[in-house]
Amino acid sequence: MGNSKSKMNGYVLRVRTTVTLLAFAAAAGCTPEPPQTSQVDVEAVRDEVLELENAANLAVDAGRCEFPGELGDREPIFVSGGRVVRTGSELLEMCEEMVALRTGAVFTPDRITANVLSNEVAYVVREGNYTINYKDGTSRTVYLVMTTVLHRQDEGWKMVHLHESSREP
Repeated sequence: MGNSKSKMNGYVLRVRTTVTLLAFAAAAGCTPEPPQTSQVDVEAVRDEVLELENAANLAVDAGRCEFPGELGDREPIFVSGGRVVRTGSELLEMCEEMVALRTGAVFTPDRITANVLSNEVAYVVREGNYTINYKDGTSRTVYLVMTTVLHRQDEGWKMVHLHESSREP
């Protein structure tokens, strides 16, 4: 019973995430006509956004608030635990405050997927255990689901939205 409930919760989370992402993409003006499959190099876009998203997460895990590419300028850019961060500069400030307390963090993925909506819009969902090691010698492990929405603009890929939810593992 518990396993089927967990699977249903995972399915509901993926459906809600997809609907939310489509709404954010539309709000960000990322509503091109659906491309023909031959127009989108899905593998190339997937590889590119996975590389950018992974680099950003590894930097934060190592205590550096570095976001490859650019941060978008749409609001809100980040939502976590009911906290809403509206701008890229606020996100960087919050990140610096967060990593100042840490010696590092390790993400152990259950699943990482990149979904390509077009040549200009993609999102990455990572799910797994996230262990944060603090300077006071303590650590905390949570099960983290994080969704990053990226939009390719003239300057390159920009992170236009990041949403994370966590719970006890």
